[in-house]
Amino acid sequence: MTHRSIPALLRSGLGQLKEWWRPLLTAATLCLVIVLVGPNDQIDRRLSDRLLASQKTQADPKILIVEINGEDIRRYGGPPFSRDGLTKLFDRIGEARPERVLLDTYLGERFDPAIDQRLAQSFARLGPERLGLVTSPGPNDRPIALFAQHATIVDARLTADQDGWHRRIGDGKRPWGVNAAGWLATGSTSADPVKLDLRVATVGYERYSAHEVISGQVPLDGRLVVVGVSTKVAPSRAFLPFTASADRAAVLALGAQSIRSGYPALSKTGGLVSIALGVLAVALAFVCALFARSGKGLTIMSGGILAVLIVASVAVARIYAVAIAPASMLACFAVMVNVTLIQRLKLVPMLTSFLKGDISPEEAWAWRSCEQASHPAVLLSANGRVKRANREGASLASMLGDDLASLLVPRVGEQSSTITITEADESERVYEIDWPYTNVAIAVLRDHTEATMLDRTLRQQLLTDELTGRLNRRGFEFALNRAAQSEAGYAVFFLDMNGFKAVNDTHGHDAGDELLVRSAQRLAKQLRPEDSLARLGGDEFAIVVPRALSELEAEHLAHRLARVIEQQVRIDCANAMVRVSAAIGHAQPRHGFESTAQVLRRADQAMYRNKTTSKQLREAA
Repeated sequence: MTHRSIPALLRSGLGQLKEWWRPLLTAATLCLVIVLVGPNDQIDRRLSDRLLASQKTQADPKILIVEINGEDIRRYGGPPFSRDGLTKLFDRIGEARPERVLLDTYLGERFDPAIDQRLAQSFARLGPERLGLVTSPGPNDRPIALFAQHATIVDARLTADQDGWHRRIGDGKRPWGVNAAGWLATGSTSADPVKLDLRVATVGYERYSAHEVISGQVPLDGRLVVVGVSTKVAPSRAFLPFTASADRAAVLALGAQSIRSGYPALSKTGGLVSIALGVLAVALAFVCALFARSGKGLTIMSGGILAVLIVASVAVARIYAVAIAPASMLACFAVMVNVTLIQRLKLVPMLTSFLKGDISPEEAWAWRSCEQASHPAVLLSANGRVKRANREGASLASMLGDDLASLLVPRVGEQSSTITITEADESERVYEIDWPYTNVAIAVLRDHTEATMLDRTLRQQLLTDELTGRLNRRGFEFALNRAAQSEAGYAVFFLDMNGFKAVNDTHGHDAGDELLVRSAQRLAKQLRPEDSLARLGGDEFAIVVPRALSELEAEHLAHRLARVIEQQVRIDCANAMVRVSAAIGHAQPRHGFESTAQVLRRADQAMYRNKTTSKQLREAA
């Protein structure tokens, strides 16, 4: 954050968004296709049905089924069950005052006017609020008007799903009447389909024959009654998943119980939770593939996440009693993981570049491992240009252009180990260069600025005199050795101040220190930038000139240095003017094999000869 401004970060974020929106849109589209087309629907449905059926919720004791069986038909006439028998049955039902009764037998034909009239009178005792009659087999096949006027016409169709199993009652797109389950449960006149709560064990509903009801053996007061024909008499097409025994009457009873238990609201909430779980699975797949550092890590992370998602999915099925889609969820997870990996590894643009001939197979393979590096990385072409740059290196490539390649490879066959880049604010950044491949020109740049600056600071503290800010003795030796290694030659000057002790004794050590600082400043003005000035200790100075000097040039320089030292100096801390002189000696290597120690000895001897001569002249004067 210290080196990147907020606008730069925003630009980087927008760049990543532009880079990722296409693959994410592709993954989202594929996941939507999986959900809508449902290639895994059969697996998901069977698993959901088994989870629901395994819970075996008890049947509602308020609901009972009156089953017209073969014995009833033989006793009261038929087949089908005679209307005289129906009259006796509903006379008894009317007397028992049930809450609602649904007759699941079609009465669309007239039989005998007298018998039909008596049956209509039995229906009239219940009325439309308590009696429901079904339509069959089409929307216009309604009960005759004589019966319909005393009942609510209900749509009792069992709408099967694509796999042939019944999981709902009614058809919301083409209602033929009031939904049978909703009406039986609450008296609702809505035609909306009703989902069946498959947890309920339908074998638990109380069942009685018509004869048991007619003979007064069955308590019906306040109960919900479904009257239907036994499947042994008239087989019905009712198939509840994983239910050993189910018929139309049982399915209609199950629909009523689903309404009464609040299952539609629970199912709706569960559906939303299931959708949220699917979205979470896709998001976790993206995060997993985005941050995995290895194939092993990806496998472990994916396995752990999938285990948690499957457990959560099963929990949703048990808590909310809704269909779940673990297979589809896993498929969406796999799609997002693969799309994210393809984008992260840049396989599509890499393949495109390879087909265009823009990158060789060796470069493609090597670059794939470096492109995701956290440090700037660039791939160089043979003609000295930047061919590829990862996200961290793109800003450098944009700022420097072709100069970046020139810095990394200054000459053919040469590779830089460090480079220094001057940024827009004039600050310098130092990068160490790593070349991980011998046969592919990929450079990985590691920011070494802080370490370099710290090293410079420590080196400066180690080589610098604290008082004057010039080189100390160690710094002088470093400058001397560097000059000696050059083929240009060098010259050494020693300088010792005359009269410095008198200034110290007269005006104090602070005045002496100020004199040394002023003298160092004057001496530095007589030198070139590449010359090195050092204070060896006390009032002794030394100078290294990293080039060969003629004897005349050396004498002139020594004369200038002595003259500036001899000029009068104002000492502010003592409010006094002082004057000192200097003895200077110099030497240069005479032969290529002469050591620096020998040169220093001759320069030192020359300084002392000059000091002795100056002293003799002062005494003679």
